Amino acid sequence: MKKTLLVLALALIGVSACPYQAYAKDKEEGAKKELGITFEVGADVVSSYLWRGYNLGGISIQPSATFGWKGLYVCGWANIGADNWTFEDLNPELDITIGYDDFGVQVDLTHLHYFNNEAYFPKGGFKVIPDDTTSTSTMELHAGFHLGDIVESVPLSIDWYTTIFGNDYFINDQGEAQRAWSTYIELGYQFKLPLGIILDTRVGITPWRGMYSNYEEVWRNAKTVAINNINLRLQRDFELKHVFLGVWGECMLNCYGIDKTNVKTELSSVINEFEQGNNNYQRLNWRIGASLYFGSEW
Repeated sequence: MKKTLLVLALALIGVSACPYQAYAKDKEEGAKKELGITFEVGADVVSSYLWRGYNLGGISIQPSATFGWKGLYVCGWANIGADNWTFEDLNPELDITIGYDDFGVQVDLTHLHYFNNEAYFPKGGFKVIPDDTTSTSTMELHAGFHLGDIVESVPLSIDWYTTIFGNDYFINDQGEAQRAWSTYIELGYQFKLPLGIILDTRVGITPWRGMYSNYEEVWRNAKTVAINNINLRLQRDFELKHVFLGVWGECMLNCYGIDKTNVKTELSSVINEFEQGNNNYQRLNWRIGASLYFGSEW
């Protein structure tokens, strides 16, 4: 899948596509949580679809729903938006995640899929090297540790994402298809600013040849740097019992293979490159967005 080879689909804030942590929580002391069941539903509205250093589209609505039980969870996340800022084509996506999140440790498996007239699950199941190289289905394994979930005063996180099935391979020097195991590693830290504003900082790298380096050798080319994402995000949250509202803005810089030809923010230049199918052209991106979620616990 063309787009999956370049990126694959949002985890919204440069993290996992499905945000398990419920935004709206009942903070009343003594509240009973005997069953350990959580539910969250909501959506983000964004001016651009950005993901791990890449620009994947224009204005989008990104709804999600998460059901959890004692750390186990299932999440569905979707992107409904324009393939580019000319709004000529839509770019629908649906990701399903199952995982576990507790004591600061998060492990999950996500099935990512763009809709282009093919079955949600590939015929014959997932294979190391797919029979159909145009398939849009991939699976990604994620493991992370969020220290802030244990020690609130130290909001440090590290996440590792690796594509384990689907259309993620390259042709090696022997002319054979070789699985890439495309990997993205991200380190994050949050700062509390005045007026309740949160500054979320993230740095993401790719350690070896894969989709995040356009399947080029990462370390052999001295002109490239394996930093895919330097991300700064300012957010202000508002909570009222079970309802969460957030407004935010962020900028994202992809340093891998950066030069003066691919750092352009002019709208006309970006549209021209999108029309040619080049999502890697714009390495300096920004967006604004709003989030509205409802969550409850039993």
